[in-house]
Amino acid sequence: MKRLTLSTAFFVLAVAIAGVAHAAPAKKTLCVYDPSGANGDLFNAMESYKIEALSWGVEFTLKPYTDEKTAAEDFKAGQCHASLITGTRGRPFHKFGGTLEAMGGLPSYAHLTRIVKTLSKPKAKKLMTSGKYEVAGIWPGGAVYLFVRDRTVDTVRELAGKRIATMSFDAAAKTMVRKIGASLVAADVGTFAGMYNNGSVDACYSPALGYKALELYKGIGTKGGVIRYPLAQMTLQLLMRTADFPDGFGEKSRAYAGKSFKDALKMVKLAEKAIPKEHWIDIPAADMERYDEMFLDVRIELRDEQKVYNKTALKLLRKLRCKMDGARGECVQKRE
Repeated sequence: MKRLTLSTAFFVLAVAIAGVAHAAPAKKTLCVYDPSGANGDLFNAMESYKIEALSWGVEFTLKPYTDEKTAAEDFKAGQCHASLITGTRGRPFHKFGGTLEAMGGLPSYAHLTRIVKTLSKPKAKKLMTSGKYEVAGIWPGGAVYLFVRDRTVDTVRELAGKRIATMSFDAAAKTMVRKIGASLVAADVGTFAGMYNNGSVDACYSPALGYKALELYKGIGTKGGVIRYPLAQMTLQLLMRTADFPDGFGEKSRAYAGKSFKDALKMVKLAEKAIPKEHWIDIPAADMERYDEMFLDVRIELRDEQKVYNKTALKLLRKLRCKMDGARGECVQKRE
């Protein structure tokens, strides 16, 4: 009788282990924003992510979106368990994550790489979780540059009175345009390039990827250019509802994103190299300082008055900037 009981116990244990090993993965929907739809690089990258997620107990169905606003709205409505959108568009869900795209917050890819590496670690879970939402991965979208139709307009003062295509949902950009005294022309992802290319506006802002993909070289023509000074860092962030996923999924997802970040950054840098040298506009150090001062004013206003930026995120970004360059004026002022 003892042997039978023992054998039975081993049999039950074996069945239980086999059941766990072959448990069906949870089926979830991931809405992916990619301007090129299912044929785009972002969507293809998420195909690779989808394969990895199977080992974490989740089977994704990917839904492509060429309109980012719709991808965000469907996520909010519960039609997606997770969504890949930009940090700025995702700010209503996760203010900390959205603040990573703060004006002047991350001056270079070296800064961006360091912050993403930090936030990819397990101990960063608290920062990556906000209410029912969690940032499950961050990838580079490219530094945002100012594209001008007249290359002589390259300073803060000279932008006064100029018409700038500005995303209607981007509070930071609208504040910046107002501070420099420029004329705001409301636009969205689908219209700003056309406005710039046909001369309806004097300037627009975009990552280098827009040079070819959105044909911004048409707006540059023979007289314009791209000011080689990042306004902000655009990021692609994977947002999810924590309760919809297995325990620990977010940490595994962020770790994967952290490992694949370097390859994604290579693609971004290739897009910048594709812009002809003659189209880049380099500005003096004094003008860079003026941009920095303006960015600082914008960040403080959006933090204190408009309540758009997350205070903890701004402190973290400032600490990183001063660690990498202690000679920055803000490191003495300590206004953030």
